[in-house]
Amino acid sequence: MCPSIERLRRVIRGRSAVRVEVTVRVVVAVAVLIAAVGPAVAAAGAATGPSAASDAADPSRTAPIDATDPRIVELYPNPTTEENRGEYLVVRLSEPGNWSLSDGHHEASIPSNATGTVALSMEPTLTREHLVGRDVPVRALDDHFPLSASGDRIVLRLDVDGVREGYRWRAAWDEWRPNGYAPRAPERVAGASVTPFVLPDSPDVPVDPLAAADERILLAGYTVESDRVVKRLVDAAARGAEVRVLLEGSPVGGFPKRGARVADRLVAAGVEVRVLDGEPNRFRFHHAKYAVADDRAVVLTENWKRSGTGGGSSRGWGVIADDPAVATDLAALFENDATGPDTRSWREFRADATFHGPPAYGGSDGGASGRDDTDGGDVEDRPYPVRFDPPPPAPADVELLTAPGNAGDRIVDRIDAADDRVLAVVPRTGGPDERIVRALRRAAARGVDVHLLLSNAWYDRETNRKLAETLAAEPIEVAVAEPRGRYGKIHAKGLVIDDAAVVGSLNWNEGARTENREVLLAVENAEVADFYARAYAADWRGGGVHLPVGTVVGLVGTVVVSGAVARREIEFV
Repeated sequence: MCPSIERLRRVIRGRSAVRVEVTVRVVVAVAVLIAAVGPAVAAAGAATGPSAASDAADPSRTAPIDATDPRIVELYPNPTTEENRGEYLVVRLSEPGNWSLSDGHHEASIPSNATGTVALSMEPTLTREHLVGRDVPVRALDDHFPLSASGDRIVLRLDVDGVREGYRWRAAWDEWRPNGYAPRAPERVAGASVTPFVLPDSPDVPVDPLAAADERILLAGYTVESDRVVKRLVDAAARGAEVRVLLEGSPVGGFPKRGARVADRLVAAGVEVRVLDGEPNRFRFHHAKYAVADDRAVVLTENWKRSGTGGGSSRGWGVIADDPAVATDLAALFENDATGPDTRSWREFRADATFHGPPAYGGSDGGASGRDDTDGGDVEDRPYPVRFDPPPPAPADVELLTAPGNAGDRIVDRIDAADDRVLAVVPRTGGPDERIVRALRRAAARGVDVHLLLSNAWYDRETNRKLAETLAAEPIEVAVAEPRGRYGKIHAKGLVIDDAAVVGSLNWNEGARTENREVLLAVENAEVADFYARAYAADWRGGGVHLPVGTVVGLVGTVVVSGAVARREIEFV
C-alpha cells in the first residue's frame, strides 16, 4: 500500500466564480496536482483552508502550502483566437523532473529542464502576447494538449521513483522519508577549542577522551571492534558514567564476530548497546563515526577498530571539538538516532542475528605478550611511523553537518565559494559527474587550485586511475595515492577549502548523501586547515606524483598576515 501524502486544497475564483481546486496526492507511484477547468479564465486568488475531515485528523496534512510547492497557478482555456490557439497553463515546479500534464484524454510531457514558474502552451508565440509585461517564461508542449472548456480535470503529474512502504513523499522534499526522520539544519558554534589529527599517526588521540570522561560517553559507529575502546567504555561505566553505543546492524559483509564479542562485553559491563536494523529503516547504513565524551566531541573518518582508530593501517582524519555546545548538538543527534523505532537492544538483535568472520584479531604471539590483539597494542607496536603529531588546540568556528540532509549541500556550497585552494581526499567517488566532483571541476575551471587524492587499495585502484585519466584534460589535479610505508590505504574523507577543513564519514556518492547517516564537522581556522594540508601534501608527494611548476603554490595557498602576503609553508616530507 502506497503511503498517502499531505492533501492540500486551494479554491481559486475567477471572473465567473469558476472553482479551480488543486489537490496533491500520490496514485500508485505518481504525485499529482489536479485542476478542474471551467469555461472562463481562472487565475490565482485567495486560498481556503483544508476542509476534509481526514485532513483535520492528521496535522501533517493541514500545513499551509509553501510558496515553492508545485501546483497549477493559472490557466487560459478557449481564448478568442482561431482554433483556440494561444491557450496556456502556468505551473510552478519545485525543480526539474519527470513532470507531465493529463486530462484523461490527452497527455503531454513538460520539458525536463523546466523549473520555477513557467507557462506551457502549444503555441508559445501567441501565448507570449497574452503575457506581455509579465516575467513568465513560455515553454512549448511537444504533444497535443487542448484545454477543454467543458469542465475536464487537468493533472500536473510528477513521476516518483521507488515507492517505499512506510515512507512519506512530498514534492517539496523530492524524496521518500521514513517516519521519524527530519533533516537537520547545520549547527554552527563559534570559538570551539579544536584539535585536528590524522591516523595512523595518532591512534591515542580519538580514544583518550573516552578514558577521561566522568559523566557520559555516547559512541556511534558503523562497527565497533576495538578492545582498546571497549576497555575505556567499560572503565567509564564502572566509575558511574552513562555509556551508550549505537551500531549498524547490517554492515557490508554482515555483522562481524569481533563486533559481537565486543558488544557482549559491553552489555555485560552495563553499557547500553543499540543496533539500527529495523523496518522501515531511517538510514540505509548508520555509517557515522563519532563520540561525545562529557563536553568533547570526536568526529572521525575511521571506524572504531584496529585498521582505523587502532592505527593499524588506514590514512584517516579526525577532529576533537572541546566545547559544550558542540557536544550538546552531537548528543542530540545521538539521542534521536538511538531511540528511533528502527533500533533494537543488543540482546534482542543478537537473538536472531548471524555473525561473520573470525572472532578476534590474531597476533604473532597469539596475544601472549599482553598486547591488544585488536588495535595493534601500544604506540611502539604500531606498524606505521608517526609523521604528524596533532597541533595544540586552536579556537575555531565549527559547523555540525549530517546526512541525509545538509552535508552534501554545504560541502558543495563551500567548494563553490572557494577562492584559493581545495584539497580533497576520499577513497573513491561516484565518477566525474558525481555532485562533489562536479563542484571540484567548477572550482578548478575558475582558477582555484584543486587537488583530488584517491585510494590505491586493490579494489579501488583501477576505477580511480580511470577517473584520473578522464579528468586529465581539465585543470583539476587527480592522483592515486602510493602510501610507501606511511599508511596502508586511503580511508579519509576530508577537504581543505581555503582556511577551513571538513572532516567526517561521508563518501562521495548519492546513496551516502541521501540515505546513510553520516556526521561531519566543518572547521574554520587557518592553522587547523594548514595541519591537514601538510599531511595532504606529504601524502600527495608520497604517491610519487611529479608536481608541475605552480602546483606547490596551489597546495600551499596564500594568506594575508599583518598586511603582507605570506606563503603558507608546507613541507614535503
